[in-house]
Amino acid sequence: MSEGEQASEFRQWVRDRTLAVAHEHLVEQGWDRVRVGQIAEEVGVSRPTLYAEFGNKEGIAEALVLAETNRFLVGIQQRLDRNVTEPEKAIRAAIRYTFAEADKSALLRAILTSSDEGNDTMLPLLTTRSEPIFHSATQFLVAWFAENYPGINKEQLTDGVDALVRLVVSNLMFPGPRPKQTPNRVANVALALFGDQLEGPGA
Repeated sequence: MSEGEQASEFRQWVRDRTLAVAHEHLVEQGWDRVRVGQIAEEVGVSRPTLYAEFGNKEGIAEALVLAETNRFLVGIQQRLDRNVTEPEKAIRAAIRYTFAEADKSALLRAILTSSDEGNDTMLPLLTTRSEPIFHSATQFLVAWFAENYPGINKEQLTDGVDALVRLVVSNLMFPGPRPKQTPNRVANVALALFGDQLEGPGA
């Protein structure tokens, strides 16, 4: 392995380990109480090393939220792929998974709980500074639907998926009076937007 490959591998290890440690401390004590020096000590590197990789504490928080977003997207893709020949089933399965997984997400729960307690340092990553999350999710879903349902209107797809992603996040943060019905209602919105255009393999 070359020096460049070793350096790249080490950086990835530092990144992965930092996010694991930061996630643990966020869940245990809330983000406001987490210190970069505390994370660096547990990872086994210096604070400058973490600053070089993430920029600052906010950069670590952003990386945590994006990593959680990507974890959700892996699960969403699995549900979509399993039901690609049945578009309505695929959409409903993906949306049910999203809300069910959100209920189990220790990171999401910690962020929302911290906000309830008045410690809302990370909350803007889901609100006023949430564009990286929306961009990542929207880009992924647009690509998946465009590939699997080539007859879909691309402009409508992009606008519709962006709106749906924002609708999902809004409902996760501010559940309505009947949260158990929310996945079905959101799926109905998705099908109203795209249902008549979803023809793909086996259709």
